[in-house]
Amino acid sequence: MAGTEHKDDETLTAFLDEELAPADHAAVLDRLGSDDALRQRLEGLQFSGRGLDAAFGAILTVAPRADLDAMLDQALARVPEPRRVPAARSRLNRIWQPRFLAALAAMLVVACLAGGIGYQLGGADTPRQAEGWHEAVAEYWSLTTKATLNLAPSPGTATQQLALASDALGIPMTVSAVSLEGPSFRGAQLYEFNGKPLVQIAYLDPDYGPIAYCVIRNGKPGETQPKAAEIDGFNVVHWSGAGFGRMVIGRAPPERLADFAARLAAEAGQGA
Repeated sequence: MAGTEHKDDETLTAFLDEELAPADHAAVLDRLGSDDALRQRLEGLQFSGRGLDAAFGAILTVAPRADLDAMLDQALARVPEPRRVPAARSRLNRIWQPRFLAALAAMLVVACLAGGIGYQLGGADTPRQAEGWHEAVAEYWSLTTKATLNLAPSPGTATQQLALASDALGIPMTVSAVSLEGPSFRGAQLYEFNGKPLVQIAYLDPDYGPIAYCVIRNGKPGETQPKAAEIDGFNVVHWSGAGFGRMVIGRAPPERLADFAARLAAEAGQGA
């Protein structure tokens, strides 16, 4: 609310919220026609919450309601007791509760970012953008089913897809080099992660469903050997070298993925 409390604030608030009886509403309109100070006070009340609706909406899209309610209770509990008078609580509940919640939501957005509560709002410097590419792949790969990969590309299409992947990564890739024993090739797609080209080669395993071999040109020096991990319920084998990160991901057992990784790593050593 703008400035200190005014004797007419409750009436003006009810006027803005269209809660006055017709006669009282008309009386306020009559006063506004001749009272400049009252008009200024009305404008202050009307625009004091501008911009908070967007903040409130943003936090509701990323924070579970139960967590937000708990944070609100904690914030109210920290208010000094002398200020938590019944009249103030009644006024908040009856008139100012929507504006109060919007203002608190805006403060919570700042608190989340500053205190590391962990909600991810997006943007270049947030935890969401800073996640590793392995986690990003696992997130979208969770949407892939057997039906997604039901149709295999024609030989000509497969060759074209891998040519686009080769151009993006700067390394040659051929169907023979990325073929695996057991899972059938289901196409190559080009993505981008944090400005870096990311190629996904999809397979359909008859026993374990979708499997992907992913390569990102990250420019990182050094080399790491294939290492098994679990990310978001998927088994993963990842390794890196020569400025590229690589991974195999799926629901197949780790040892089966490790066999695929060894085959692909050997081919990568030959430039594939």
